[in-house]
Amino acid sequence: MAEAPLFFLHFPRTGGTTIDDIFCNNYPAESILKIYSRDDFKKYAVIEEKDFLRLRYITGHLLLTSANPTQFYGKDVRAFTFLRDPVRRLYSEYIFLKTWKQQHLHAYLNDNRISFSQYITSTDRLLRYRGKNFMTRCISGEALETTDLAEALEKAKDNLKNSFMAFGLQERFMESLLLLAKDAGLTNILHQKRNALKYGTATPPLTAEEEEIAREYNSADVELYAWACRLFDERVRARGAEFQKKLKDARFLNEKYQKISSLLYESVTKNEDAAIELSKDVRW
Repeated sequence: MAEAPLFFLHFPRTGGTTIDDIFCNNYPAESILKIYSRDDFKKYAVIEEKDFLRLRYITGHLLLTSANPTQFYGKDVRAFTFLRDPVRRLYSEYIFLKTWKQQHLHAYLNDNRISFSQYITSTDRLLRYRGKNFMTRCISGEALETTDLAEALEKAKDNLKNSFMAFGLQERFMESLLLLAKDAGLTNILHQKRNALKYGTATPPLTAEEEEIAREYNSADVELYAWACRLFDERVRARGAEFQKKLKDARFLNEKYQKISSLLYESVTKNEDAAIELSKDVRW
């Protein structure tokens, strides 16, 4: 009997576009289901069971239909996710949405001059869940509207440890990929960073007041992330010296891969006669 498909609980600004690329390089295209756009949601609102059974990887800004056990379309899936420091993740999300004109919140944030603090505290229907313990709410399996954050936090911890197949940390990306690779059947984890922000002089740093507000409104996410970091450390230590050797080799190879990829990119962009359109894979 085939294994249940993988389900990537993709939080914005956690390296998810890069992760999607890695899976696309490892799995056949027909075994991958991506649901990101409004049209995707309409198209895949219903899926035939025979089509579901062909899937190996499901990705998108999607919620599980059940977090314990992990299910989607009411069927078992092997869920995993990547976490990131909540304040840094939210600030990156805010800057990204204000910067990329293709995003549906770009005009709203800019036309209304929404500050980062307002982005966090707003109760507007477009923002009411974004800056308020979003990772905890999603992983807990509780309704996003839940007000019992203490219970949701404990459920999120239990689900992350016992129900999810794996989890990673954006700040420790290569280690996370190595931990995931065996269970996910990834034979190639070489990658370029996709969809990464380049912070310039026009991007103001977070103020102490903004960081305090973000932490106050995301106290459950802050605790969940700190707890997840400790559990991640335990899992890495349990892999021993052999894992550290593999990690060193993987980092070395990926640095070489990224340099070669950058050179190829520069070569293409400098060639005026090249009839090629470079992909702009932008999400969120």
